Amino acid sequence: MIGPMPVYFAYGSNMSGARLLARVGAARSLGAVHVRDWTLAFNKPGRDGTGKANLVPCAGARAWGVAWELADAHWQVLDRYERDYERALFRLETPAGAPLEAAAYLFAAAADAPAIPPSPEYVAHLLAGAAEHALPDAWLERIRSLARRSLTQDGVLGRQATTQRSPDRS
Repeated sequence: MIGPMPVYFAYGSNMSGARLLARVGAARSLGAVHVRDWTLAFNKPGRDGTGKANLVPCAGARAWGVAWELADAHWQVLDRYERDYERALFRLETPAGAPLEAAAYLFAAAADAPAIPPSPEYVAHLLAGAAEHALPDAWLERIRSLARRSLTQDGVLGRQATTQRSPDRS
């Protein structure tokens, strides 16, 4: 497991400031960031039986989220919420192209797992956080679309990207 570091990359419900602050008490947003060659999936089973956000490798894709500055003690708190995930290091980019290294929670066991429909309440946290931090409108629509598609398809955002170019790629 990767030890605490000051920057956390949230791509799921913890993008929402209200959600994250309710969990850890204090954090400072560093703003919107993205990671290349990864994409969003709802393929991590939650304790309530609904799908939770996960990142899976996808060449050429880009997954957006929020960088948060956390104190060391906050990682221990998050670890209790993010059971079944492991911390992984990611090389991120800001919208201006500046590099940033951060840790994120990854459910590696689900890289090829089928989609699990997320709850509407969970999706609302993702959308609230994405809007709060001015993630691209296309990303908010992709979250909505992926949540709808997870009911009938494999639920991996951008999986068909190997043959189609999406607007949030560079």
